[in-house]
Amino acid sequence: PFGHGLSYTSFEVGGKSASYVGGKLIVKATVKNVGARDGAEVVQVYVNVPAGSGLAQPPKRLVGFQKVALKAGESKDVTITIDRAASNHPFSVWDKAQKKFVEPSGTYKVYVGTSSRDASFSTETSSFSL
Repeated sequence: PFGHGLSYTSFEVGGKSASYVGGKLIVKATVKNVGARDGAEVVQVYVNVPAGSGLAQPPKRLVGFQKVALKAGESKDVTITIDRAASNHPFSVWDKAQKKFVEPSGTYKVYVGTSSRDASFSTETSSFSL
């Protein structure tokens, strides 16, 4: 699946949470190297944009990630912040009729994992108001 990496060790991602504060999505997780070798893992954040806009969207959109290097047995807390005003328009879709990016109203579903398929945590956050 998209985002899946290969490693000589194993990881667990836990303690996942997501909150929307002041125009930013703040995602937190704890990554632990549960294998016998040092290695690195990439924590990825995906968002499902509401379909109510009438504009077709993929089921998950990669909006943020962070690579974490860990020694065998080590764990680290990760915080990934996705800014609504960022130039990559993480919560917007291109509207051809309006010729601009628009933020669909509705509920945005947030996924956190190590690939597009391993998005084991999900939470819903209210639509963002302008």
